[in-house]
Amino acid sequence: MKVVISLLVFLVSAHLAVAQEEKVLLENEWVRVVYVKDGPGNKRPDHSHRDTFVYPLTDFQVRVTRPGDKPTDIDVRAGQAAWFANVTHSEENIGKTAGERLIIDIKKPAGSWKPVSPGDDPAKWPESLEAVTAAPENHEIVFENERIRVLDVTVAPGENEPLHMHRMPSLLYIIAEDDIQDFDASGKLLYDTRSQKAPPKTPYAEWMPPQAPHRVVNRSKNALRLVRVEVK
Repeated sequence: MKVVISLLVFLVSAHLAVAQEEKVLLENEWVRVVYVKDGPGNKRPDHSHRDTFVYPLTDFQVRVTRPGDKPTDIDVRAGQAAWFANVTHSEENIGKTAGERLIIDIKKPAGSWKPVSPGDDPAKWPESLEAVTAAPENHEIVFENERIRVLDVTVAPGENEPLHMHRMPSLLYIIAEDDIQDFDASGKLLYDTRSQKAPPKTPYAEWMPPQAPHRVVNRSKNALRLVRVEVK
């Protein structure tokens, strides 16, 4: 009996150890993007966030404790974005589901990026083509402060997205992408998933400079889904 109990304890412990993950998806001079997964019972010791955006990918329950404070239990919901500035805390998954999230550190202050050349200055692009204005059915603002703006982007199956632009450089977290084309304002093809010899497996992270007016055509039977974090 003791052998059986010991084996069960070992298997449970091994499962919990595997359930905790941390992987850097992308890092450049602007952002550091880390995928984090904590299984039920997993703990993370004290750590700090200076200028950090957190985007939950799943629903989970977490106990957060700041040094010298009482613990706070939080029911986190997928897509419930949060910003942390100069915060130190520990975390414990107190629920029954794994907590998956993106931890995105913003490295530079607002206004740090500049256009490549005056002719490429996004400030000169028509305001009417700003993404949320020109294609509101496809771009929903889920968070915004003085440092970033976060869009939940969806292009339905068979949809031809309205022409629009993105003034700011962005981190893209592509959740679902099957069969799409991207065209510029003149109709020139910019991107076609069918021409990719080894298309990246979703989900994946990608850095994107400011995008001049363009439109996406979704030829798939599935929706295109991504989260766009625009850096101001």
